[in-house]
Amino acid sequence: MNELFRHLLYLPPQASSVAHRIDLLHYTVIGSAFTVAALSFLAVFYILVRFREGPQRKPPKRMPGHVLEIALATVTLILFLAWWSIGFSQYRDIHAPPRGAIRVHVTAKQWMWQFVYPNGASAETDLRVPIGQPVEVLLTSRDVIHSFYVPAFRLKQDAIPGRITSLWFTATEPGAYDILCAEYCGAGHSRMRGRVIAMAASDYARWVSSHVAPDLAESGGKLAAAYGCLRCHTIDGTAYIGPTWRGLYSSRVALTTGEIVTADDAYLTESMMDPAAKLVVGFQPVMPSYLGSLSGPEAAAIVEYIRSLGVQEAPP
Repeated sequence: MNELFRHLLYLPPQASSVAHRIDLLHYTVIGSAFTVAALSFLAVFYILVRFREGPQRKPPKRMPGHVLEIALATVTLILFLAWWSIGFSQYRDIHAPPRGAIRVHVTAKQWMWQFVYPNGASAETDLRVPIGQPVEVLLTSRDVIHSFYVPAFRLKQDAIPGRITSLWFTATEPGAYDILCAEYCGAGHSRMRGRVIAMAASDYARWVSSHVAPDLAESGGKLAAAYGCLRCHTIDGTAYIGPTWRGLYSSRVALTTGEIVTADDAYLTESMMDPAAKLVVGFQPVMPSYLGSLSGPEAAAIVEYIRSLGVQEAPP
């Protein structure tokens, strides 16, 4: 039945762990829409025939419309809340990767995709992932807003300049699956294509080992020193001009607005690009903006370096 619906709607293969659940919700919503449309048509046809006027017909009694309206509104509200609950649960799940997920940094720019793996290896156009293992994708952009879209995985997430967004997936079938940009980004938008190449875990391990590069966290440490970050931030837990980086990643940070935020990839990237956006209690707003001088891969490497200095478990 699943394959029948998929072919009727011209959907690509279900190649990720979340594709089946997303399609099931899709089928339910479309099926309900068609059912409601058919019932509405039949109801209109019945009313036109049953309550039509004529010389030999008595005026019809007034229908209890308010009862019918309340019933239909109630059913519609229940269906909306049910679908919203299911959809939000799926949205939440794809943004909360399991422990041990492979982290791949993705930088979008006009008009290509660049991928950086945990061992520092980088590639363009093709994202290689092992089958059966969760992969967390951390997205940013060098220029304008792009959108990382893999139809076969049923996943789509915007890549925004100066910020990091994320999602995760587990490839379930071997093969090459298209990566498209789903946000118009300029004259070369239609050519901004790539592939997710899902392969056996052993083949992936061989590919990674043959593309050994400087460790991403190690590169981030060198960049932090080169850009002068360590003049204000310590790595041993001592507070200085800025917050210490020891144990900062995933910690809870108090802002001058009274808000408490989690120091995740998005927050740390924003702090580098727009440090005045979220001011931390107890520290002066003296940090300069690195927007335009720090590239997306460089920001990702520094975030990975901060992560390597200790991770505090964020509360659920």
